[in-house]
Amino acid sequence: MCSVRSDLLPIPVYALYGEAEGQRLRAGVHAETISSRSSGLGWRIAPHRHSHLFQALLVTEGRASASAEGRRLELVAPALAWVPPLVVHAYDFTPHTVGIVVSVPSAILENGLALAPAVLGRLGRFLTLDAALPGGDWDEARFLAQTLLRDYGDLAAGREAALSARAALLALWVARRADAGEEGSGEPLVPIVRRFLARVEASYAEAGSLSRYAREIGVSPSHLTRACRRVTGRSPARLIHDRRLVEAKRLLAYTALPVAQVAYRLGFRDAAYFSRFFRARVGTAPLAFRHLADDSLGTHP
Repeated sequence: MCSVRSDLLPIPVYALYGEAEGQRLRAGVHAETISSRSSGLGWRIAPHRHSHLFQALLVTEGRASASAEGRRLELVAPALAWVPPLVVHAYDFTPHTVGIVVSVPSAILENGLALAPAVLGRLGRFLTLDAALPGGDWDEARFLAQTLLRDYGDLAAGREAALSARAALLALWVARRADAGEEGSGEPLVPIVRRFLARVEASYAEAGSLSRYAREIGVSPSHLTRACRRVTGRSPARLIHDRRLVEAKRLLAYTALPVAQVAYRLGFRDAAYFSRFFRARVGTAPLAFRHLADDSLGTHP
């Protein structure tokens, strides 16, 4: 698991809430009921963050007061909160709230969404979905979460593969419903961001300028910047860096390529600069990340 910068430490950083980061997640993906952890804590989860986990919290009965990124909002069943790594979040549940929490290491989700990398950009911000979604959509979310919970407690063959696949499906469900909500509001910026992300996907290893990307999708640089910030909460440059970082993590976690070769594949001329780029965003050096990923994924002999 990745360490974080010292200036982030006043907010607790956990593997799962209340568990030290050094504790390994069972089989990577983790699933539990809301009550299993919260009922013994007075139904309150204090502000904290996870350095390497995406989390989906699905409320099927009851309600929760959630806070994240300086916002406070109510989750009234059916509702879902999606929390990416390093976002400070907290919950106050009404007693006997029913639901499921799914935690997915970023390396596993990135691998699971390798064929849909643009989705990761949309999942890199705190999202909430509520009862405004059609009932059938919530049936699908409940099914995905319940089967994740079932598979987590099962020792059948292929358990880890099933957990990873279902987690990717749940993440896709979240991304699609979040997109539908933005498009349904009449927001014209989503298609611009989609075109931009498609261009980034095709050329993230190149040193493309903001002006070039804007020209290729037919908008001004300022309009592209506004669209990206409005839809994703991030600048175009940050989204490009995020995509390069996703690929860097994938190559470090799932290949034996030397760090210099990883840097070259991602368009960095200097391996030392790549290492600084990686450390500044992940909090650890590339080789250290590779060893931690090996531990988390259980790839050591």
